Amino acid sequence: MYPIEPPKRSIGKLRKADKIKPRSPDMVGQLHLQRHFIETVAKQSEEAELDEIVCCLAGWKNHDSLGAYLTIELSPKYVRREYRPQE
Repeated sequence: MYPIEPPKRSIGKLRKADKIKPRSPDMVGQLHLQRHFIETVAKQSEEAELDEIVCCLAGWKNHDSLGAYLTIELSPKYVRREYRPQE
């Protein structure tokens, strides 16, 4: 039997931005959302019947040939499932 690979994480990068105006962002980048993340968040939204879903966000400082950046990860909020014994 082949090992089951964990799902890919929804990860992105933020790099320092050139500020053109005072209200311009300090950092810009892209986030690669995975389908399982979107499906999980959609399911949580339907079950909770809320207009807002809280997600977890994490960041790590990194550096490469283009300079310093933050790796960011967006993940669904952990929701403990109620234990229901099978009948």
